[in-house]
Amino acid sequence: MMNNEAPINISSNRQLFINESFITNSRNVRIKVHKPIKAGETNLKVEGSSHIRIGGYNSVACEDGEYKIWYTENDYRSDGIHICVKYARSSDGIIWEAPELGLADGYEGKPNNVVLGYGAGGVAGGTGDGTCMVFVDRHDTMGKKYKMTARHGIKEPLGLYSSADGMNWTREIDMVLDDGRFSGKTGGCHLDSQNVIFWDDRIKKYAAYVRKNYDGYGQFRTVARGESERLDGFPKVDDMITVLQTDSGDLQVDTGQGRRPACDFYTNAAMKYPWAQDAYFMFPGMYFKYDVFLPEFSKEKPRNAGPIDIRFASSDDGIEWNRHDREVFAGIGANDDFDAFALYMLNGIVPGNNNDMYMYYMGTDIIHGWDRGDEYEDRENRILTRTGFDSKRRVSAIGRLVIRRDGFTSARSDYKGGEFTTPGLIFRGKHLYLNIDTAASGIVSVGIKNTEGNYYKGFSPNDCRTIHTCNNINKKVEWMAGADLSELEGKAVKLYFRIHDADLYAFQFSD
Repeated sequence: MMNNEAPINISSNRQLFINESFITNSRNVRIKVHKPIKAGETNLKVEGSSHIRIGGYNSVACEDGEYKIWYTENDYRSDGIHICVKYARSSDGIIWEAPELGLADGYEGKPNNVVLGYGAGGVAGGTGDGTCMVFVDRHDTMGKKYKMTARHGIKEPLGLYSSADGMNWTREIDMVLDDGRFSGKTGGCHLDSQNVIFWDDRIKKYAAYVRKNYDGYGQFRTVARGESERLDGFPKVDDMITVLQTDSGDLQVDTGQGRRPACDFYTNAAMKYPWAQDAYFMFPGMYFKYDVFLPEFSKEKPRNAGPIDIRFASSDDGIEWNRHDREVFAGIGANDDFDAFALYMLNGIVPGNNNDMYMYYMGTDIIHGWDRGDEYEDRENRILTRTGFDSKRRVSAIGRLVIRRDGFTSARSDYKGGEFTTPGLIFRGKHLYLNIDTAASGIVSVGIKNTEGNYYKGFSPNDCRTIHTCNNINKKVEWMAGADLSELEGKAVKLYFRIHDADLYAFQFSD
């Protein structure tokens, strides 16, 4: 940062290292992506059924001291797929209860925890389409903070439902997002995925991240973004900008008419991170399309089939996305695991135990597209079955991911040590806190400079009490003279970090 650049007013907000916005004059420091741990649980599960499955479009929230999951159940019948939305709750995010709600008079299964479909929510029969997502509307003023988007069938408009308790739902708006079919357009849009909406307090608008097919490759899924001041005011999906898609940096195949990606993004699970300023994350489902790439399917192609795993992207504005190293964030399991072939991230993130956050995903050993094609009634002769990609357990389940608070990315030094300086900052608060992990041998020292590059008296890195043997999401930084920064509050400052073998996830000034 040059001296004539305006300092960044960060107030007392938490700041994450999702890119190099807070890193200047660096040496041996990089942004590192951290992966979650699979808890190994099946929190909600269907196993052994040839026709009942948990769908891939589900949501989680933690409100009023209770964890809540809304999940779709797909019933594959001879007359089509019948889909309903179910509700489960938990006191700790680990042990889940599917309560008998009795809201769906037409549902014959157990438990009857249906909240939309078969009579619940005013929807008769199954919804017929799985494009469901639930979000907590932080902009709601009518006492119904839970919102759900869903539609009755693939040829029906996407509707908006609202609820005060997450269980009793009322349809409010007939159309939230328009994929073109209802406005006379027939473009490349197709909303048959989980389309995400949330209130973005940074721009004071609702943001939507939706599926948009790219015409050039047929059914090639991308993520498009729109914004609106009202939930019924989004632009048509045709007119939304594409913000994420696979490209030449991904696996490619020569089609004879040019090269094209062998993968696309099925769902996006985009969100604005709730515990820091200007941090957005996306967890797109990478879909590897067998009919495009694999030579063993050159003559007999499975239709729209292949595995799905979860990737990672970050942004500081929700528009420009960084896919970082493009590596797997949460990958498919071993052959006998419940998530052997496909994973879909649930929309939402919740606080976990102590220093952790929880996320959830639907995993299954049923490969996408396994039950498609002319061989539907003769499964033993199916191309996927014959090539070893049949489902062994026919299991679909929701599992839990555990990751450190603020822990998707960090500013990481190599083993030789590194350093960096932030741009000019104006803060509010008396103390500086770090989310930091030094492991056993790492050390960190912090200095505070003015915008001319000179250390304030008593706040050089040599005055700092060395941070070591520390794995803490809120480590207070202290100098020889103490930790009180009141004299610097409101002034333009630059933080200097000297790091050896450590990860710095976040920083925050606070009282």
